[in-house]
This record gives sequence, C-alpha cells and structure tokens, in this order.
Amino acid sequence: MRITNSMVSRNYNKSLHSNRSLLDRFSNQIISGRKFDTMAEDTASGVRAMQVRRSLSRIDAYMDNAKAAKSQLTASETTLMQISDLSHNVSEKYIQAMNGDNGAQEREIIATELEKLQEELLSLVNGRFADRYMFGGTNTVSAPFTTDNLGDLFYNGVDVKELHAGHPLMEDSAYMDLGLGVLFTDKNDPTQVNPNTAYKHTLVGAQFLGTGPDNLYLVLGEMITSLRQGEGFNAAEGGGLLDRFNASAANVNVAITKLGSDAQYLDFTIDRLESEQINLYERQTQLEAADPEEAIMNFKMQEYVYNAALQMGQRLLQPTLFSFIN
Repeated sequence: MRITNSMVSRNYNKSLHSNRSLLDRFSNQIISGRKFDTMAEDTASGVRAMQVRRSLSRIDAYMDNAKAAKSQLTASETTLMQISDLSHNVSEKYIQAMNGDNGAQEREIIATELEKLQEELLSLVNGRFADRYMFGGTNTVSAPFTTDNLGDLFYNGVDVKELHAGHPLMEDSAYMDLGLGVLFTDKNDPTQVNPNTAYKHTLVGAQFLGTGPDNLYLVLGEMITSLRQGEGFNAAEGGGLLDRFNASAANVNVAITKLGSDAQYLDFTIDRLESEQINLYERQTQLEAADPEEAIMNFKMQEYVYNAALQMGQRLLQPTLFSFIN
C-alpha cells in the first residue's frame, strides 16, 4: 500500500490536534482547579459529582430551614420570658394591693398599673418576628389576639372562652422538613404529616395563655376589676384570683421549657447537617478537584509531547512547490 504525503499530513494533523486538546485540558485543570469541565471528559465521576451536588443542595435547604426555625424559636422564647417576668410583676403588685394597710385609693393606683401590664401582655402575645406573628399558629399575617369593647379576648377570631382541647385552632400546626424523611399518616392527604418525621414550627398562643375563664389575660382583667370595688374589696376572693392567675402563668413556664428542649433539638440537627455538609464537600473535592501537583506534571509532560510532535512534523511533512512561493 502506497502511503501518500496527504495521508501522512492528515494523520499528523489529527495527532497534533489530539495532543493540543490534551494540553489545553491540563492547562484548564491548573487554572480552574477542576478535574473536568464537561461530563464527556469523565462520565463516571461526573455522574457521582452531580449526585453529590444534589445532596448538597438538599442539605443547604434543610440547613436554612433549621436556622430559620432556630431564629424564630429564640425570638419566641425571649417573648415568653418577658411574659413570665410580667406575670411575676403582676403577682407582686396584686399581693401588695391585698395588704390590709392599703385603701381604695392605693388599690386604684395599682389597678391602673395592672391595666398597663395587661395592655403590654396583649402586645407581647401579638409579637412578631421578621414581620410574621409568632403565636398565631399557621396565621402569621394578622394579630392572633384581639379584644372587643366588652373586654372579651379572641384568638384568631374565636372567643377564648369557647376554646378547649381538641378544638381545631388548638391543633393548628405546620411542619418543616429537616431531612428526616417526611412521612404522611394519610397518603391521600398531604397535610397529615407524621410529627416524628418533621419539625413543628408553629406556636399556638392559646395553649400557653390559657382557654376558658382561666385565660391569663382574662384573669388579670378580673383582678383589675376586683381592685376597683372600693371598700367592697374582698381579700379572700382576691387570693382566689391570685391563685388562678399563678396557675395560668405556670403554663407560660411550661412553654418556655418546651422551647428550650426544641432549641437543643435544633442545635443537634444543625450540627448533624453541618457534619453531613462537610463530608459531602470532601467527597465533592475528591470527585471534582484536580491535584495541583499532578495537574502541573501532566501539563509539563504534555507540553513536551506537543513540542516534540511539532519538531517531528518538520521532518515528516515534505516541502512542496507551494512552500517556495511567496
């Protein structure tokens, strides 16, 4: 078989182009720090790298959820501690008012002070974080607690005296996915979340403020009214009101304890997600990052091969008449 100059030239150009492509590839590895730029360069590693990236994306979403929940929980816990302090202040002032040395005028002064504290209590339970109401359950856009002209208290539009355990508003909840694998108690109803597989991030204010006549706000209102009975103030009845108020205030402390437990759970979850994130970043580095020393060595070796191919081309490609035409 006769090998023509055109065949030699064609094969040489093909080989030279291949060497140049490898040289560019190793150069890009040094510049970008990546093993490959396209899936075609390393399909197996590329597929695994895509899987790692998808996992990282999910971890980032779970992390954002956990941190957002922790921030909201911290704000809620701070507000509940303020309510607890306010309740303690109310108890002290009412005990002071029950002192037999105080007359109607002194009790009126204390009643006015308690009235201000009642207004502050209403403001606290309607507290917001990041422009979202914290204690309205799934209602985060409007104040959950409102009053009418008669002094009745309403929670999300329902009189608190009508609320009770099992009422839909008392079970109002929304869940957040923290990477535990959300399951549903009813496959046909996506709202029925298994509480053991997700984090409940809603807080129902009526649960800690109380329902029925023993609601903390309403009992405080009764205490204010009792102090304004003038000489008809009954210390024994006042003691009963104080006991009811303290019993209702204890629910706030229970809620604070629950939030503290939730905070520990979220801290643990964030630590777990950060550990998974670090492991995935390490795996991503193994799959995608080029070893700088190896990349430089490969580049230098390929540069030598490319230059040798150029020198060889001068010997293989014979000059023609056109080479001497200016």
